[in-house]
Amino acid sequence: MFDSAPLAAAPSMIASVPGASWTQSQEPLRALSDLAPHTVLSAQELYPRICVRDPYFALKDVTVMGQGEVVARIPVQQDPDAEAGPISIAESGRHLAILGSCASALVTPKDGQHFYLACGARGQWLSKQPMARSTELMWGLAQAEFTGKRTATARTLLSLEDGTPVFRLEVDYNVLSAAAFTRLFGEARMDMRREPRRDDGIQRTPEEWAKLRQNPYSKPLALRDWRPDGESLNATLGPVTPDMCKGHFALHPVMPVAIVASGMTRVATTLLRRLEGAPWARCLAKDVRLSADSLAFAGQTVTFGAHRREVNGADHTFTCQASVGERVVASLDVTFTRVD
Repeated sequence: MFDSAPLAAAPSMIASVPGASWTQSQEPLRALSDLAPHTVLSAQELYPRICVRDPYFALKDVTVMGQGEVVARIPVQQDPDAEAGPISIAESGRHLAILGSCASALVTPKDGQHFYLACGARGQWLSKQPMARSTELMWGLAQAEFTGKRTATARTLLSLEDGTPVFRLEVDYNVLSAAAFTRLFGEARMDMRREPRRDDGIQRTPEEWAKLRQNPYSKPLALRDWRPDGESLNATLGPVTPDMCKGHFALHPVMPVAIVASGMTRVATTLLRRLEGAPWARCLAKDVRLSADSLAFAGQTVTFGAHRREVNGADHTFTCQASVGERVVASLDVTFTRVD
């Protein structure tokens, strides 16, 4: 899809930038088009443009490499559990999709605030050998282009600290202006339940401050009501709370597509272990194809299901689905290779 050389060269190109919480600046933002290579993009520039922020946004040192091309450092915040890689495919997808939206913001036909709704993804895990969870920041590279008036595609690559590529993902977005998003999803606006700003003047107990600082993306979803049925397995999450959606479309708390994907992959790997009679088994993702059909909002209950449709040696292929009632939120086809 593209050369991984920029990742190998990135350590000498990127300067360290201290992290900072975003507050809406009163100063006009600089245009992102035609920025010089190696320009570091601050959180203050990115958050208002891509409509996500910390803790969902966890990229470090987002740096322009060319027209519609950015590189960043990527943390591993969650244990891959049954996946025998340095990072799970769902967490990889989360970081790479955000990085792709940053790349898309460089080439958007109109500057300003946009919502990048991931509607599809195709991925391939490149490493064939099991690895331990990474304890170092990884590298992410994204190249984006607009494919229509309101659609964009980003080709992304995830690499180890030494530049070795491990995961390739192509992400499609529906791109909506803030006004268009509000028109479409205004009924889901939840001003009274949104995450308070840390400088809002409200007096809080230490326990309340600790809750505000919690990162919901550092631990697996609290799935319940596990229901096995032959080659299938279902589990439930919810009702979804605004806290589960921190930093993702704050005025419209929506479960991020990557977090929905994490629920589907977890059900699939749990089913693999169950069918193999091996609760210790680990696996590597081989091929991934995701489609996101709608959104799961705060207040709704999501059902995750996985069905093993094929076994070929060590390869197990699953069809997964997330739904709210009868409405499909997302679908996932994934092949896992059992490695131990």
